[in-house]
Amino acid sequence: MAARTDEPFDPAVVAPWEIGGGQRGCLLLHGFAGTPPELRRLGERLAGSGWRCRGPLLAGHGTTPERLAATRWTDWVESARSALDSLRRHCDSVSLVGQSAGGAIALHLAATEPDITAVACLATPVWLSGLAPRLLPVLKHLVRWDRPGGEVDLYRLQGIDELWSYGRRSTTSVHELVRLLDRVRDELVTVRAPVLILHGERDRVIDPANAGEIASRLLSSREVEVRTFPRSGHGLSVDVDRDAAEVSVLSWLDRFSSIPVIPGSLPALRG
Repeated sequence: MAARTDEPFDPAVVAPWEIGGGQRGCLLLHGFAGTPPELRRLGERLAGSGWRCRGPLLAGHGTTPERLAATRWTDWVESARSALDSLRRHCDSVSLVGQSAGGAIALHLAATEPDITAVACLATPVWLSGLAPRLLPVLKHLVRWDRPGGEVDLYRLQGIDELWSYGRRSTTSVHELVRLLDRVRDELVTVRAPVLILHGERDRVIDPANAGEIASRLLSSREVEVRTFPRSGHGLSVDVDRDAAEVSVLSWLDRFSSIPVIPGSLPALRG
């Protein structure tokens, strides 16, 4: 099983998922060019403690790179918002968890949806490193595809098996990601929900300095906490510190949720 592929995905492998019950809801948002399985394990941990969890497939993802190229960042947000609205129909409170660009979308929703109880961000950017992002408005007309390269930054290499993502991404899609991050960076000051920011120090995809910048811009948030993991890379939810990250997220969400766990609502978790 490869972390990145140019082949169409098996819909059964990358399908959206829902697990758990009760009145506390949590939406878990995967990253750019990624798929819902990357956060399934974290969702199971939350569901085991009484959370109703949903991992949607964002627009243009989990199909082909060409499908992603036909979408804009607003499409990704609207697919996340639709899943959030669906979760609201079953829950009295809703919280958000996002990894990478999914964390940026979670912050955007927290800035625009006043009822969000709490947010947890894993390896989340509000800017991309290097000169290329600034050249994308022109570059996307000259170079159609970008192929992420370089050595895998995961300490736990088995985690690759849980990361289904596109082996190539259109430069138009990467530009849409930059546009999303530009919007979120300006919106952070309006976020009132408490925000937990987790980042792996081995991350070579998103500069860990993003964590500090997010925290510094959350001037209206009820509470902000940053925690870093020296051994983990970008795929924090599947890397060596995944258990510690899960405990941190669960503790954070539980702390700000006043809704009690309903007996009998806990699902059986996968082995």
